Amino acid sequence: MASTITGEVLFGINSIYTVASGGLRYQCRIKGKKVRENARSYNPIAPGDQVELVPDDYHPQEAMISAVLPRRTRLVRWNKKGRAPQVLAANADIAVCVTSPASPPFRPRFIDRLIVAAETGGLVPVVVLNKNDLCPSADVTERLAHYRGMGYRTLACSALTGEGLGELVDLLTRQLAVFVGQSGVGKSSLLNALCPGAAMRVGALSEKHDRGNHTTIVSILLEMNDGLRVIDTPGIRELELADVLPDEIGFHFRDFAPFMQACSFQPCLHDGSPQCAVAAAVDAGEIHPDRYESYLRILQELRESRKGMYGRIFRDG
Repeated sequence: MASTITGEVLFGINSIYTVASGGLRYQCRIKGKKVRENARSYNPIAPGDQVELVPDDYHPQEAMISAVLPRRTRLVRWNKKGRAPQVLAANADIAVCVTSPASPPFRPRFIDRLIVAAETGGLVPVVVLNKNDLCPSADVTERLAHYRGMGYRTLACSALTGEGLGELVDLLTRQLAVFVGQSGVGKSSLLNALCPGAAMRVGALSEKHDRGNHTTIVSILLEMNDGLRVIDTPGIRELELADVLPDEIGFHFRDFAPFMQACSFQPCLHDGSPQCAVAAAVDAGEIHPDRYESYLRILQELRESRKGMYGRIFRDG
């Protein structure tokens, strides 16, 4: 009987997972129901997971996954179709929110949601503006400066011209990063620019909707040039949060921090409570009004989800 070995999940399709271990790749299935039932999630295993394998004595490079080791970090979203939390990546260090100034339009509220999801799961969020060759508007430039002012790392780059790619490589070196973005922002183009041999497919933008087509259908951990390691994820048009409670959201809005303790009623959800210092700071121009609107929308969404969906809050340690 083969002994148990440890490996890292690269990707999974139709309940068959490709796992790297000891310089080899194994095609794996889950052994029994235990792993499936350990977490109430859409997918019990995600790219970046460390797993225990039992190799098949009679079929080289095939194995059974007997256990998933505890995750150091995780990036989770709510899967509406499956009505369950979906783990996009496990054990990554940074979550790179790839956005664009146009085609598709810049959407700071998507960035806000990614920041909450990343920090909730223990990752460091980074904002990368791709397609900087399209000459970002003053509003886009101002919003990126606002994120920098709150202490978030931001980069401007272009897969087309090569601008900023060196800085991006420096950021990714010696860290496992997960790339997340809306369809059409150019995640695959960026990865192709970083590593031409990755052979990422780049889809044409949908002219009708100006939103883009999916070019990545599953999350996949890529081993690239110079030791770069990136988990690429499918384009996301809507990022619904999981794994976070309504009263936790405010702690992931850094611009709220200087005012939260001054609210007269504690705990305060900053949504119309009397003598709310956060709302007063918005009125005084000390908090960006769109950031506050973004917060209110997330808060309302989570409140509604708690009424109608069991298991929206997901904890796996």
